Amino acid sequence: MTQAPWTGPDALLAQSLAHARATGDALGHVEGRIAAVLTLDQAYHVQQAAFALRDVPLAGYKLAATSARAQEAMGLDGPLVGLIAASDLAAPVIARPTDRPVYAEAELLVRIGADLPVMTDPPSPSTMAEAIDRVWLGLEICSSRFADDDLSPAGIVADNGLLHAIVTGDMLAEGWHEGLAEGTVVLQPEGAEPVYGAASAVMGHPLLALGWLAAWLGRRGESLRQNQIIACGSMTGITQIATDKGVTAHFGTPDRTITGTVTTTFAKDKTRSKA
Repeated sequence: MTQAPWTGPDALLAQSLAHARATGDALGHVEGRIAAVLTLDQAYHVQQAAFALRDVPLAGYKLAATSARAQEAMGLDGPLVGLIAASDLAAPVIARPTDRPVYAEAELLVRIGADLPVMTDPPSPSTMAEAIDRVWLGLEICSSRFADDDLSPAGIVADNGLLHAIVTGDMLAEGWHEGLAEGTVVLQPEGAEPVYGAASAVMGHPLLALGWLAAWLGRRGESLRQNQIIACGSMTGITQIATDKGVTAHFGTPDRTITGTVTTTFAKDKTRSKA
């Protein structure tokens, strides 16, 4: 692993996060104190640096805090963004993240069909609908690299939105289908109570979340690119799960013309990818 290309506390944090991502080791209290005083801009700088230290291609983006309730609780005026590597897109059986708490969220995953221009204002939902060429049901598995996962928004951003893996389930549509926005989902951790959610929990409409991301990237001189995968945001909220059991999500539109399932279990060992 290469060294961070600058010095200072945020460089230490980026280096430590990249190391923790590779090994599964928990960060200590020093790193937690550094993260606690970051601004969001600084946190995104740390996030990008830690991702660069992994030396893996960018495969897409994940959105967090896409519900009004989550944003209000964290004092935000919009979602948070994380980076997805190809190695984060996991098979149904995934490595156990850590001995710390592990969480699952049911999400819609979309693939961008063609490069989009840089745009600083959110595009219309119809524009974003035309940009999508595939939609899947997914599970995002989250776990903090910090010893304490009660993090500020900046800590969550620095820790790349707590992303451990994204499991892709059934394909729901080729291109965007408007019925998807009315869909509901049941997240079922094995041996626990089900959690109910809806696509409308994602900023009221998943295409609004996707348009927000396009404009957020545009203000940084970037744009959505062909074949990038976007995890649009949690339909169910974040739910703690046990890593000795599986978790499944079932999605359906009101008329049941679109349905799908995604499931994952955890490997018995803690073998980790070095990506």
